[in-house]
Amino acid sequence: MSETKPRREQPRILRKMEARREAYRDKGRVYRIAWVVAGVIVVLAGVAMVIFPGPAVVVIPLGLAMLSFEFAWAQRLLDQGVDGGLEVKDRIVHADRRIQVLGAVAVVCGVAAALFVAIAVLT
Repeated sequence: MSETKPRREQPRILRKMEARREAYRDKGRVYRIAWVVAGVIVVLAGVAMVIFPGPAVVVIPLGLAMLSFEFAWAQRLLDQGVDGGLEVKDRIVHADRRIQVLGAVAVVCGVAAALFVAIAVLT
């Protein structure tokens, strides 16, 4: 038997997106084509940000959200990403104190290393 996870409440932003999706269906063909083109451009920009500096973690889901208005595959990818993010958030919130402290130390070390590299490159 497989265990089913209790269904989480959707984040507010996804509930808002559902309401906008209904209005989107009433738009004309030209608007919808332009929306898809814009969504593809946003996703491609996010993919480029994986290599180049930029907030890829924000931009790619934004592009997927745009594409999800038109394509079921984009909606599935977006849902998987949101579920994964919520699962990570739950793990962090419910982690014991030692793990939280170690995570904070790791973040501080990462920021210090990035600053060290930046200073070394600039001088």
